[in-house]
Amino acid sequence: MFTNISWTTYMTFVALLLIVWYLIIGLRFYLNDLQILLSGKRKPAPQIAGSEFRSFLHDEAISHETETTATLSKEQTDDLFEKVEILSAKIKDAVSDASEKGYNKEEFSFLLQLTLKEYPELKGGPFQVPINNLIASECEKQGFIHLSAVELEMLWVEV
Repeated sequence: MFTNISWTTYMTFVALLLIVWYLIIGLRFYLNDLQILLSGKRKPAPQIAGSEFRSFLHDEAISHETETTATLSKEQTDDLFEKVEILSAKIKDAVSDASEKGYNKEEFSFLLQLTLKEYPELKGGPFQVPINNLIASECEKQGFIHLSAVELEMLWVEV
């Protein structure tokens, strides 16, 4: 009986079984993701190495989303993300410079206010909380001045 089946037929049959098996597993566990992807409602986020801050901002922005950002177009949202990334780099530089130069709390607060003043469109939006968290974490990482939540909120008042 087994002598009538060639190796080519056997390998084809095994390959077809593997394809069917992986289709079943894929549909079983990823059906919802496939439906969302095929419906075009949401595009998967690109996985870029070293982009922890982007994913952190994305998670924070979604958790603190307001009605104003719900009406923003995709281009406006992308523009805001780009501005937040630029601002985050400037904040990191400002904290490290202030730490090296030994700024006191008032000078440091003024420096941060000047930095935030360049981006008034971020004030009161969903990105304000992640930016405040970034400032606090950078200060903690540098072992520099600790700003309370109230002081972090006061940085945005002048913006």
